[in-house]
Amino acid sequence: MKGNQRLRTILFCATACGALTAPTQLLAQTTVPQHGQGAPDEIVVTAQKREQRLSDVGLAVVAASNEQLSQQGITNVNMLDKIAPGFAVGTTYTGAQVFSLRGVNFNSTQISASPAVSTYVDEAALPYTAMTGGLLLDVERVEVLKGPQGTLFGQNATAGSVNVIAAKPTSTFEAGIKGEVNHFGEVFAEGFVSGPITTNLNARLAGSVTQGGAWQRGYYLSNRKNGDQNKFVGRLLLDWTPTERLKVSFNVNGFSDRGEIQQYQVGKIDPVVPVGGAGVDPALLTYRLPNNNRDAEFDPGLNTKKRDRLLQAVGRIDYDLSDDVVLTSITNYADYKTRHTLDGDATVLSLNQYFPRGRIKTFSQELRLTGQSLDDRITYIVGGNYQKDKITDVNALFLPGQTSVPHGTFFSTTNYLTNRALGVFGNLDFKITDQLTLTGGARYTDTRQTLKGCTVGNAIGTAIVGTLADLIAGGAGTPNPAYVVGGCLTIDDVGSNPSYLPISGNVSQKEDNVSWRIGLNFKPTTSTLIYGLVSRGYKSGVFPVLPAEFFLSGFQPVRQEEVTSYEIGTKLGLFDRKLQFNVTAFYYDYRDKQFLTYQPYPAPIYYNQLLLNIPKSKVKGIDLDFVAYPFAGLTLRGALTYIDTKVGNFVTFTPTVPPQPVNVEGTQFNFAPKWSGMLDAEYSLPLSGSMNAYIGGNMQFQSRTFSDLGEDPNSINPKYTTFDARIGLRSEAGWTIGLFARNLTDKYYWTSQFRTSDVYARTAGRPRTFGVTAGYQF
Repeated sequence: MKGNQRLRTILFCATACGALTAPTQLLAQTTVPQHGQGAPDEIVVTAQKREQRLSDVGLAVVAASNEQLSQQGITNVNMLDKIAPGFAVGTTYTGAQVFSLRGVNFNSTQISASPAVSTYVDEAALPYTAMTGGLLLDVERVEVLKGPQGTLFGQNATAGSVNVIAAKPTSTFEAGIKGEVNHFGEVFAEGFVSGPITTNLNARLAGSVTQGGAWQRGYYLSNRKNGDQNKFVGRLLLDWTPTERLKVSFNVNGFSDRGEIQQYQVGKIDPVVPVGGAGVDPALLTYRLPNNNRDAEFDPGLNTKKRDRLLQAVGRIDYDLSDDVVLTSITNYADYKTRHTLDGDATVLSLNQYFPRGRIKTFSQELRLTGQSLDDRITYIVGGNYQKDKITDVNALFLPGQTSVPHGTFFSTTNYLTNRALGVFGNLDFKITDQLTLTGGARYTDTRQTLKGCTVGNAIGTAIVGTLADLIAGGAGTPNPAYVVGGCLTIDDVGSNPSYLPISGNVSQKEDNVSWRIGLNFKPTTSTLIYGLVSRGYKSGVFPVLPAEFFLSGFQPVRQEEVTSYEIGTKLGLFDRKLQFNVTAFYYDYRDKQFLTYQPYPAPIYYNQLLLNIPKSKVKGIDLDFVAYPFAGLTLRGALTYIDTKVGNFVTFTPTVPPQPVNVEGTQFNFAPKWSGMLDAEYSLPLSGSMNAYIGGNMQFQSRTFSDLGEDPNSINPKYTTFDARIGLRSEAGWTIGLFARNLTDKYYWTSQFRTSDVYARTAGRPRTFGVTAGYQF
């Protein structure tokens, strides 16, 4: 069957299935009914920057309440794959996390990489993935928007957006605390206090602390442990309503994380220099591989503690210009700083170490009008935004025993980057009839980015680059005296007659784009929605932060990428919304996909990394989900996502000696499981008085993925299925207590696998974990 024919068949089947079975979106769109009660109340979401019933939103949205997040032990954004199939999280060799939705992501090693999945708290952006460590403190709900969100949420949302809605200050006194402790000794506690300060000023103060819990252990030559947590998160919210028309909100939040960063496992021994070559440590060739999630080794004396912190301040003003028009201003400032240490070879041998560090300062301002007209038949949003980022991004590596370079080599690349974005946007929903609504929007974005950078090295690293410069300039291989310790080591290879002398990076890039979408929503009944949507989004260009031996590969940016999405879906509730179901089919036309890859370098470097664009790629798939309340006390939730990703015609190189060309056409994207899904069940049984007992379980599965493009067998992350269980008591008086088991079968799996010089290293999943959870709300 031809590709377009297959797509049409998928779309037809999705529409027909939706019309017959009638879905309503998504996993936690409703609050769970009390035992013996009728239909649940729908969650109201702000996925389109205004309040709507989730079943009225013509988008694929996962909405999870605070209660659901707590039940499944989700305390960080990187755990959302437990409730949102299609959302995947990978890790690069520098420890940078990669968020993926429906297979769309950006696999980069630097904190300054603009993501494909944007993140927001109360519509204020945290524009870089590294800044999200404290995002899930004291939340009301989380909304995961799938597909390009460029019109309302701007560029860098080609995959989608994660929007966190914080629990708000209350007009009456409330307080609560919850926490858990597991058998590794990790203690987590979160609490809040909320209430009025004056007649028109309410406040909410929330905080959490995570301590202890070292779960990794040495298995080869040591018995050391790693993984102790030392994290604090806090947030202060103020809501001031001086008049009926004016509301002012203030949000100050932040986190400090000094816990031990998870260290890698060694997955395969594969020296860059062939076996028998100079510099191969014999102990490496016989090194024993790990057997379970807990096994991990690292260099003796290595300090694995993070030094991460974030401070964010957000001011929001909503002023009712009239009964139908609201002026909104959102001012956002965030300051993030990080410093990590990672054992790149994942062994007790001293081969290579990474020291990523940096700082991000970001300021943004959004001003918009939201209104209604023509007897509420038209709803519109029009506005503009400004963003300015200043970033220091450092990628340092020490190679005391790596086989591809002389032992003791050190390189450090420091880049100073800026990003300035201006945008204007508008969105309009026009109610053609009571059942039919036309929706559309557009955003123009103008971006300017700059980079100033330099790679330096120690005496060994300087000699390597100086020798390389002399060789490619036609010399005999004598170190060029222009390359000195402490000076820039990047080789000038620009133009038809390059100098091959040291040069520092000083480059810029200016781009613009127009994101847009148009859709049609049809509601034959109040509980049924059938929609179609076409949208286009952009991800901004990126400068690399890599050891830059050559100017053309080390400092040249990739251009912006473009995703055009075609999506149809249905939402419907049956039996007074006791059965709800959703199905969505989608197809992406993906242009200029950005990716991190390899290119051959002359000896002794052999190969190095750089960023490139792939001209054409495509994604197609289906999302399915349901929520059911078959009888009083029982709640069932399930979801399934299928994606078929294919890279277009493109030739890259393997990280081997010598590098080999490989055409990646037709291979799947990295961190893009074909199948992913979850099933959650909980039964609540009333006991005497106001007490209920509950028992529940969760199953999550994900098919095989690759950590790199080209389906390299060395980058495989095998399929896995995990099971969680929970049991406990809840009281209408406000307290809960329970037991939990996560990864009940102690499944050994990993989510990333990548080359780090002479080995392939893994990021393992968490092992089986037992614990106790408790909470009380006043």
